[in-house]
Amino acid sequence: MRITLPLIAALTLALGTSAPRAEDKPFACAAVPAPVVALNFGSRYTDDSKTRSDIDEVSNAEVDRALRPVEQFIGDLMRMANTALMDGDAARGECVLDWLDQWAAAGALTELETLNVKLAIPARYGGLAIALLQAETAGPLDPVKRQRVVAWLTDAGTAMEQFFDNDAPKNAKRANLRAWAGLAAAAIGRLNGDTAMLDWAKGSFELVTCQASPDGSLPLEMNRADKALNYQLHATAPLIVTADLLKATGYDGYTACDGKLSTIAAFSLRAIEDPSIVEKINGKEQTFQTGKQALEPFMLAWVEPLLRHAPDPATDAFVETLRPLAHAKLGGNLTRLGDWVAKLPASTS
Repeated sequence: MRITLPLIAALTLALGTSAPRAEDKPFACAAVPAPVVALNFGSRYTDDSKTRSDIDEVSNAEVDRALRPVEQFIGDLMRMANTALMDGDAARGECVLDWLDQWAAAGALTELETLNVKLAIPARYGGLAIALLQAETAGPLDPVKRQRVVAWLTDAGTAMEQFFDNDAPKNAKRANLRAWAGLAAAAIGRLNGDTAMLDWAKGSFELVTCQASPDGSLPLEMNRADKALNYQLHATAPLIVTADLLKATGYDGYTACDGKLSTIAAFSLRAIEDPSIVEKINGKEQTFQTGKQALEPFMLAWVEPLLRHAPDPATDAFVETLRPLAHAKLGGNLTRLGDWVAKLPASTS
């Protein structure tokens, strides 16, 4: 299929891809962006969309506008965290903590005023937690600030768990958004060492993964009409990274659910090359077939940790022209970072 690459500038903003920086200039931690405390937005979809696949353009733009400062914050944060981790850059590691500390002190992202906000926020919590995990590999961080940030993320993660357990819609509790909540719990759990939170992450991982059909398709995502493949990919990404984060806790996500994670990933890759296999399941031409959507590198950032687990020359060759594969809420530039999870301090296990 034809792959359309977005502009580098757009990727840098949205996905946390590392941009060139002048090495001869000393790093100075920039002013912290204004904390976003409250979020209020509706659904991206039309009210009558039974499959939650028909976009309401006006509402979709409102969601994007509300989330833009949060996405910008996470992207900027992750670029610093990536450099802290890869270069042992303590100054950037400290800056990551300073930024997070000011958002924590302000109670950022705690006033979640609609159902849709509560469904969307876990991916952002996960990105914030992963940034701190990476930042602290560069050297010791201020323990008071770290404690405040971890407490803030722990409270947010606990509220997230309660929402998904008790109040989230039936399908949302078991589909791609639950996978992102599981990733957030895994990342926060690696920061605070809380066994209950890590167990919730494992339970969420299995709740989504074990549903997979024998071919690797996820039934709830296949119900999403022409966006089924899009949401299959959106579920696969956090599942792969969650397995990576939980490995150090003694949990093997690749053997859970009779090995279905590998099957999910394999189906996702086959469907990218041939979306008609999804159309055969649900009877709908996919957006990647009709031209409504183009494959973008961030959609395949999860392939980097997958290839570390199970090297495959064909998959490696397929993604080579798309590299670097970067997604801020999965950890940033995953092509550059390699096995970054293995570099985390033992204290986060």
